Amino acid sequence: MRILLVGAGGFIGRHLHAALRAASHRVLASARRPDPAAPGDWCRLDLAELACDPQAFVWPEGVELVINAAGLLSTDGKQLHEVQHRGACTLFELAAAHGARVLQISALGAEPAAGTDFLASKAAADRHLLGLGMPAVVLRPSLVLGPGAASSRWLQCLSPWPLIPLLDNRARLQPLHVDDLCAAVLALLQRWPEQPCSLALVGPEAMTQGQLLDRLRAAQGWGPGRYRELPRPLTTLGAALGERFGWRALNRQTLVLARRDNLAAPEPLASTCGYRCLPLEARLHDWPSSADSVRLALQPLLLALLVTIWLGTALVCLGPGFDWGLRILAEAGIAGWPARLAVLAGALCDALLGLGLLLSRWRRRALQAQIFLMLGYTALVTWLLPHYWFDPFQGVGKNLVLLPVSLWLLWLQPAYARSRP
Repeated sequence: MRILLVGAGGFIGRHLHAALRAASHRVLASARRPDPAAPGDWCRLDLAELACDPQAFVWPEGVELVINAAGLLSTDGKQLHEVQHRGACTLFELAAAHGARVLQISALGAEPAAGTDFLASKAAADRHLLGLGMPAVVLRPSLVLGPGAASSRWLQCLSPWPLIPLLDNRARLQPLHVDDLCAAVLALLQRWPEQPCSLALVGPEAMTQGQLLDRLRAAQGWGPGRYRELPRPLTTLGAALGERFGWRALNRQTLVLARRDNLAAPEPLASTCGYRCLPLEARLHDWPSSADSVRLALQPLLLALLVTIWLGTALVCLGPGFDWGLRILAEAGIAGWPARLAVLAGALCDALLGLGLLLSRWRRRALQAQIFLMLGYTALVTWLLPHYWFDPFQGVGKNLVLLPVSLWLLWLQPAYARSRP
């Protein structure tokens, strides 16, 4: 079957792309920015542009089915409406005009009064599709887990800790693995329903967030965790800040979703195409891995500590440690205005490094500069003030720990950051 897969660059889209090609379907994958190194045939399709101009996309020949796996993890209601509602509706109308079927990957709980812009925009597009009278299926999965998902990454980051803070540990959900979503799509392609319909795609077991994390911990060889719900005033404040700064893990939408049940019956899907999701434990073989989870947990913590060290050093040098810095330079034979200038310049440099680590676009450069700076002043101290190696607090010796930590964080920077000039 000739399939146009929209949103093939996202988490669900990438897995669907591989599954459809493995099943010998002829897939034309689309993304806003196609990767030229990705396997298969690709084209560019931006639903935001399509919403403004239906002529922005030239319809490919021979497409029999459109699968819309595009979605946004955004707190911008206008952007969500433009992409997930208006852009998707224009795509559906183009498919109808060219005689293609549509499979819309929506979300469980997508209703007009869902209380979040993400679900409301999905619901509006679903309703428009089912009202076109064309062969169409709206598939509404629960939380989908697997390698590459933003939500899965966050759960992995939480899983290693012995005491885990949660937004809520009473609401229940029915998570499933991304392999089950791909299998359900392939089953629907084999047994397409006679009438347009909406089908829930859920795992067989309802569980709380804590129970879900226990499943992930067990797959990594760890025992059950201990969980504490964060105080509501604190989560409300955090959600407001997340809304302001665009945090994906914590904002008003994630807070609403975390506090309510998200359940459905698996029978309608099973009776339509014969597919039922496997228990989550049956899918947790290659993912998650304990090494990856520990890395995800430690990376932000170590970055925060480095930021604290550099900004704290800058403040100390400009405040109570200024005279101390002058005394150290006097031991090396530097006094007067050159010493004062050196202390001020060092404080400014430390502050810039701390701020650079806070910004993802400058983080790689900041880590490189920090490594060279520590190597440089460690060499100077060894040459000019070797007795500081015998300081009981090991102010210089601690660089032997900070250097490999900095190198590790540098190596973890994503590929796109490494390729930037």
